[in-house]
Formats: sequence, C-alpha cells, structure tokens
Amino acid sequence: MPAPPIRPEGPLPATVAEKFIEAGGVRFRYLISKPAGRPEDGAVLLLHGFGARSEIWLPTFADLAPRTVIALDLPCHGKSGMLPGKDRRIGSYRSAMDAFVDALPFQRLTVLGSSLGGALGAMLALDRPLRIERLVLLGASGLTPKLPGKTVRLYLPYILPAYLFAPTPRAFASFLRKGVFHDPRWVDENWTHYLSDEWKSRPRRSSYLATASAMTKPDASVAADLERISCPTLLLWGREDAHFDWKDGEAASKKMPQARFICYEGCGHLPMIEKARETTSDLQRFLGEGPAASPSR
Repeated sequence: MPAPPIRPEGPLPATVAEKFIEAGGVRFRYLISKPAGRPEDGAVLLLHGFGARSEIWLPTFADLAPRTVIALDLPCHGKSGMLPGKDRRIGSYRSAMDAFVDALPFQRLTVLGSSLGGALGAMLALDRPLRIERLVLLGASGLTPKLPGKTVRLYLPYILPAYLFAPTPRAFASFLRKGVFHDPRWVDENWTHYLSDEWKSRPRRSSYLATASAMTKPDASVAADLERISCPTLLLWGREDAHFDWKDGEAASKKMPQARFICYEGCGHLPMIEKARETTSDLQRFLGEGPAASPSR
C-alpha cells in the first residue's frame, strides 16, 4: 500500500532545516538534515528530476540518518532562483551544479540523482571526481546519446498545450498515472495541484518548457563519457519505468568501471517512492561498503 503522501509544501520535519546559498549566479534553496555533521565526514546530496522539488526526498532523509543529507531545488525549480539570463541548456544546469558543490563545506559527497537529477549527478562525477566518492542513479536521464523516443512521446501531449495555458491538476494526474507511477494509488492530489500552480506562472512555465526542450539536445547526455565515471556507482531502476527503459540503464552500467544495476519489479520512474523499502536496503548496503569495493553486476 502507498505510504502517506509527501506534501510539496507545508512545515518541514523538526530534523530538517531550510537554507539558501548563492552560487553560479543562482540563489539555491536546499534542505539539510540537522544537526549537520562535520564537513570532513562528507554528506549525501539528493537531486530531484524535472518539474519536482527537494521535498520529494523527505522520506529519504530518515532512511540515510545519521549521515548529513542535503536536498536542493534545482535551478528554475521550487524556491531556487532561475539560471542567469534566458539560457536553459542542460550545460548551464551543469555549470550551476558545479558551482553549488564548490560552495558546500563538505569535501566528500555521495550523490543520489533521479531522472534529470541523475544526469546532473553523473555530470558532477565527471566534473568533480575528487569530491564525488559515490554515485546513485535512479531512472536517470542522459545515459543514452539521444532522449528516447518513448520519453518524447510521453511528454508531447502535456508539453504542447502548455505553450498556450497551464496544465490542470487533472492533466498532471493523468501524466503521473501514465508516466511516473506503476501503481496509480501513488498519484497524490497535493502534488497534482502543486504542479498545476507551478506552471500557472508564465515565466516559470516558459522556463520549464525551455528545459524540456534542452533535454533533447546533445549536451544533455553523458553517454559518451560513461567509461570516465570512475567512482562506485549504483543504478536503481523500475522495470515499468515509462520514461527511460531499464535495459538502457543496465547497458549504461556495463560501461562504467565500478557500477552495478538493480531493477525492481512492479515499479515506475521513482523507485525511492514506489519501492522505498527495497531502495533503502540497497542504498544502505551500497553506502556501507568500503572505498575499495569491487564492481559487481
């Protein structure tokens, strides 16, 4: 049975604090577990996907305790500011994320990235190999040379009308049922209304549309660089993921020097929500391994 819904807005748990930081021309909003640990002990950085925000990770904070956990709103999402100017290329997101990581006091980071956040996490592992000690990709984008045709077809019925008007909560409920969750009981009214409200702002909607378009461009892919991701990497996928096929995730894992791949039956695009217990167990095992863990598939 689905757990209680994760509310995108409202009071935060007492163990989580909200903070803001300026980096790369972006005012980032992020959540951090409290009390935060020592910078030299490292932290876990959580990156959400396109159209989401950091609250989607709140249950994961408890799962990863007592580690210091950080979940940020990506640029142009949630309460974070826009990227400078009108540039919405994924390369610009990449530069902003590099700047965010450089501004953190933690010298060692484990990165968990979902969907677009997975692509950005992989880019961080490439750009900051001395900072990123482990990487977890959940239904990640960017692992194939081009955005898969099935992903484009999934989004078109919702993206094209959005050039004229904001999608309704009903439209978002339809999208979540068809494209995000295998079990439709996970479709939550709080999120459908939040998403609809987010897209009502014309500047925000234009930014989302530009980002969606940018995900089809060559700089949104890390497929050509997978062999250079040298840190231990775990790829978690739902077999019924309507965005990105699990076979592409498995193929990508075989190109990484220290990667393993796990696929969950009866799971859609967000394993950390729909298969929370299994995801937590696999994460704990992966994070508890020593730095010299040998690759396993």
